[in-house]
Amino acid sequence: MSDAILFEQKGPVAILTINRPKANQLSHEVFEQMRKQLDMIEMNKEIRAVIITGAGDKIFSAGADLTQGFGDFGPVDFLKRGQDIWNKVEDLGKPVIAALNGHALGGGCELAMACHFRFIKKGARIGLTETNLGIMPGYGGTLRMVRLVGRPKALEIMLLGRQLEAEEALEIGLVDKICEEGKLMDEALEFAEKLSKRPPIAVRAILKLVSMSPSISPEQHLKIEREELAKLFTTKDMMEGMTAFAQKREPVFKGE
Repeated sequence: MSDAILFEQKGPVAILTINRPKANQLSHEVFEQMRKQLDMIEMNKEIRAVIITGAGDKIFSAGADLTQGFGDFGPVDFLKRGQDIWNKVEDLGKPVIAALNGHALGGGCELAMACHFRFIKKGARIGLTETNLGIMPGYGGTLRMVRLVGRPKALEIMLLGRQLEAEEALEIGLVDKICEEGKLMDEALEFAEKLSKRPPIAVRAILKLVSMSPSISPEQHLKIEREELAKLFTTKDMMEGMTAFAQKREPVFKGE
């Protein structure tokens, strides 16, 4: 089995790279190796933030590798597998940054939207382009695009199969930052390192709350918020934060 997903660790930051030149397309191999790496990262307390990027400097991911068909799966099971793994990215409990080193189209855009932050290289494009092939998004795109940019703009992007330039994507909130050529990974890593210094238990609770389904009532959401905060009052990280504030120093959170 080839290394379809490369793993690198820089201090508290894990970097996962989709490694399928030339277009970093999503295959059975990519999904399986991504799942295994996410499982490992979830269990590793030393890792506190994640960057997902693509090999090369032109394409983050062009989406599903349709030349492989569905393998041993039917189409519904095949799509659910991809949805489950992208859900795992969103629900990881550690901040995940998509470092879009090039175009993020179709399933590549859906992966980027499952991440908590999106940094894009200047000149790269992003979009859900499935209707150009007579199909539609299938890895959560119809859910997450609406959440990020609102219903009218999401419908426009999906129905027209548009590829958005980085500047427009930033303007509508689909991406969070445009990075100059050669600066993407440095800026993503700098941000990830900042995130890694935040209290891990509190970070996990916040990510859980903001990722909850909109179908949950406001009352239920606030109930879960109260419960999560009550748990944080019992942690060593809370004591460290309060002590550091009183002593006018930077806190050192250990996830305890």
